[in-house]
Amino acid sequence: MEPIISIAIAEDQEMMRKFIIEILEGFGCFRVAIEAEHGAELLQKLAAAETLPDIVITDISMPGHDAYDAVDAIRKQWKELKILVLTMHKHEFAVIKMFRSGANGYLLKNCNPKELKNALLSIQDTGYYFSEIASLNLFNRVKDSNIIPELTAKEIQLIKLCHTDLTYKQIAKKMGVSENTVAGYRVSAFRKFGITSRTALVVCGIQMGLIFVD
Repeated sequence: MEPIISIAIAEDQEMMRKFIIEILEGFGCFRVAIEAEHGAELLQKLAAAETLPDIVITDISMPGHDAYDAVDAIRKQWKELKILVLTMHKHEFAVIKMFRSGANGYLLKNCNPKELKNALLSIQDTGYYFSEIASLNLFNRVKDSNIIPELTAKEIQLIKLCHTDLTYKQIAKKMGVSENTVAGYRVSAFRKFGITSRTALVVCGIQMGLIFVD
């Protein structure tokens, strides 16, 4: 029998929040211990909790307290807490900013309920979840030192810069090369990891220890 994983959820739409809770508790391996309408209330309830939950689920767009600030505050005050961002935002910069703030996973609200379960179990077990990487079993691959891709110094530099808000044009300027050259580094890194997005590249960098999240 799977262990019970304690969850805190911050979602400003009550119907959506209740729906997610119903789905989670229906699986039998999750228990929702904290409900909040926004980031500020979430922080208050976490501070007042006798026992912290295992995983926090939060949206990006919520009233009151900026979700990025809330994730950052959680990471600074409760380093052991894991965070899954469940949202409708799918822009790469939003995803990367959330990972930089300290999120452990990112999932769209239109996902299949089974994927939500798998995401939470993956975060609890491995510390991270990102759907593109999960579909390729990349987490297991980057953990195995025998099959970690051999990256050039320029590819490593690119991966680290992808964890910023810089555009590829700005990255090229910072690296002192042309945009076409950066595109070549990117394609090469994508091919070595078997991925297709900047966000996945950032997560790979985190998993390999090239990028550190406070």
